[in-house]
Amino acid sequence: MQSANSLALQELNERRERHKAELEANTAKVRSLAPEYTGIEADMMRAGNSLLRSVLHGGKDFEKIKSFIEKNQSEKIEILKRLSLPEDYLDEKYDCENCRDTGFDDNGLKCTCLKELTSKYIDINSNMTELMKNQTFDNFNFSLFSPVPDSTGKAPLDIAKSAYDKAKSYADNLDVAKPRNLLLKGNAGTGKTYLSSCIGNLALNRGKTVYYQTSYKLCELMENVKFGKYETPEEQQGGYTTLNYINDADLLIIDDLGTEFLTQFTAAALFDLLNTRILKNKATVISTNLSLEAMEKLYSQRLTSRILGEYKIIQLIGQDLRKNIF
Repeated sequence: MQSANSLALQELNERRERHKAELEANTAKVRSLAPEYTGIEADMMRAGNSLLRSVLHGGKDFEKIKSFIEKNQSEKIEILKRLSLPEDYLDEKYDCENCRDTGFDDNGLKCTCLKELTSKYIDINSNMTELMKNQTFDNFNFSLFSPVPDSTGKAPLDIAKSAYDKAKSYADNLDVAKPRNLLLKGNAGTGKTYLSSCIGNLALNRGKTVYYQTSYKLCELMENVKFGKYETPEEQQGGYTTLNYINDADLLIIDDLGTEFLTQFTAAALFDLLNTRILKNKATVISTNLSLEAMEKLYSQRLTSRILGEYKIIQLIGQDLRKNIF
């Protein structure tokens, strides 16, 4: 997985190559329909070189050369008119006139088009589905939660509001949040993945790099890369670069911890990933149905202790919300 910036620059290069090919095709067409244009091209190239030499040597014959170039330019336009082609048919064209599709303006500053493309690829690299991209704090539906206290004496609606406020505060302060990480606990369908999406979308809107993956798929990826299970070297390299991206993303979202096929390797790899991100001061959000006791039994005391020490825990309760939707 390439960085968003390199993908954006690659797209700009593809734009330049496309326009170059279009110009070459247009030029070949005019040469074919008006053979005399080839002579005009040669004259204008020589005149351009002469004009440059004139400037370098104090402007000798500058006006004469300039007039010659203007005459040839007029002849070129006449040819295009005769062929019923637009005057700019043989001009270089760009998607962005400000930077001429280089990504940087004349002052060396990042162009708006490069910033927009980078944001687009940050969004693509996030691995969040279209459904998840609509799961935002603004779209959070509190009416799905019951205001009636359950057997614990707590109302799911009150818990949801508290979880929402904590998650929103965490997302708003992602750069300075302490602890940097979040654990969303609760039964299936209580809104953990939705809140994770809300956090991810807010981070994306602020230009942060985000990567979402289920725990099952994440552990599968780590195992495939480690043991070379991919069919081609390209797939293996792709998995390796994706792991690098996961390690370095500003925000990693791991969904449904505890659903993965756990082996001695995946348990160790998962701990190493979480620990590496802690050491790099990168934010991680984990959702799980597991209690802390079950987590310690399934993984290790070392992993559970790391989470207790480095993660803020948000508990959600209630019935499966999907029953209220469908």
